[in-house]
Amino acid sequence: MNVTHHLLLGTILSLMLSGCATVGTSPKGLEIPIEKAAIKFSSDVKDGGYQVVNTDELKKWLDSGKKLTIISTLPSSDDKQFGTLPSAVSGPMPKSEKDLTPADKNGIVAAAGSDKEKPIVVYCGFVACRRSHLGAKVLVENGFKNVYRYPAGISGWSEAGFPVTK
Repeated sequence: MNVTHHLLLGTILSLMLSGCATVGTSPKGLEIPIEKAAIKFSSDVKDGGYQVVNTDELKKWLDSGKKLTIISTLPSSDDKQFGTLPSAVSGPMPKSEKDLTPADKNGIVAAAGSDKEKPIVVYCGFVACRRSHLGAKVLVENGFKNVYRYPAGISGWSEAGFPVTK
């Protein structure tokens, strides 16, 4: 490779890296909140012992008629305001673990049903919302084997243009 090729390659690489540095994940360039949410999310998944499903995969599951239970962990007032994912049942969870009561735990276990092998997807409002983490963790602790957290929640589902039930 000659000097011209090295300079051209260096220039292209420099432009690519500078583009990555200025664009980032956040349209407003606010990477620190995204980083904090990503680290917390990762820690929650490890702590909770559940799996994760993304928007496109969940849509495929629903379109294919996969037998699963979908649980909204949002308060019923939020479900009424924003709608729910298709066929979702209600299993409201508090915002934090310190506010979790035995009644909350019993409610989500009841919403999940008796089949502990059936896939269960829990969701809340958005990635940083922890209601779905609490719900998924409670279900795993109660012996449910195929628990998935849908992190994008109702916000991500709506953003993708997928139908909600009101």
